[in-house]
Amino acid sequence: MKKLLLTALALLFALGLSACKDKAAKVVNPEERDWSNKDIVIWVDESGIPLGELRAEMHRQMLHMPQGLSGDQTKAYQARATQISIENLIVRRLLERELDRSGILISQNEVDEAKKVLEAGLGEGRTLTMLIAEVNLPMDVLEANLRLDLFKNKVLSNEFATAWAAITDDYAKTYYDEHPDEFTQPAGRFASHILIRVPQDADDMARMKARNKAEEVRKALLEGADFAQLAATSSECASRTRGGDLGFIPRGREAPAFEEAVYSQPIGQIGAVVESPVGYHVIKVTREQEERLVPFEEVRQTLVNGLKRREQQRIIAEFIKGLREKSLIRFDGPLAPQQNADQPASTDAAPAEDAPAAPAESEG
Repeated sequence: MKKLLLTALALLFALGLSACKDKAAKVVNPEERDWSNKDIVIWVDESGIPLGELRAEMHRQMLHMPQGLSGDQTKAYQARATQISIENLIVRRLLERELDRSGILISQNEVDEAKKVLEAGLGEGRTLTMLIAEVNLPMDVLEANLRLDLFKNKVLSNEFATAWAAITDDYAKTYYDEHPDEFTQPAGRFASHILIRVPQDADDMARMKARNKAEEVRKALLEGADFAQLAATSSECASRTRGGDLGFIPRGREAPAFEEAVYSQPIGQIGAVVESPVGYHVIKVTREQEERLVPFEEVRQTLVNGLKRREQQRIIAEFIKGLREKSLIRFDGPLAPQQNADQPASTDAAPAEDAPAAPAESEG
């Protein structure tokens, strides 16, 4: 089944990624198809998800793909991103159908208020317009997703309230005492960097140019350039939006040469250019911390909030599971499994092996 799925994913990428303006559910005869943008690739009962809608979701997921991946890593990432896209669309359709059946009304005023809350949480200077441009998400789709979130909150509000009421400070303290590893601050260092990427298939000339650029960056820093400003304009890592700040660097996570530099450089100084599998780094170690168990009072509110979110996610997952169990979900076209037509297709696709993590859209 996994091999068949990966073959289907490869075919989908061969068909190309493109935006789709027609987002509405289509009910069509599955025998009348030529696999254009409007042809159905996933059925949720009698409601079809068109190929164009899947392509648009796949394209949005692929916007998060890291630079500098090898060919195999890119294929694995594509496969994983496609699986996430399929899952997102199925869950969305299940919720849409349940909303229609429920008779619950979500007003535009409620959606507008949810948009304000979402925008407020984006941080200073950030707007919804900026967000939807970054993730290639049309406003009507964003509003549809918010409407589904509001629907879930209404349907499950009593279950949420009951679960949250049980998460008292005493409950949180018991969890804290039973999971000390989760609240132990490890010893280690914090660092920032400026990355000049080098593709894995780069030739010697390209590598030399990248190395020279990294040396120029280091020279500018030694001459007094501001690290955060230079990172923002020169670094080819997502950390450039944070002035190059990578946060805490634990032992064993990074490439050996990078880790060695972080743990050997004097704090606050600019180290020599370091080569790693993704390119050249100019590193600045910003501070060091010792191992300690963070006191309960320091984490109490964060822990309570986290436990409540976990319960909310569990309740939503059970709700979605119930919707799945009373629906028939099957794949068609390039996603159709090679099996007897009378057998429903499984949606439990195995994740692609060795795939870099692809972000999933939260349905909760």
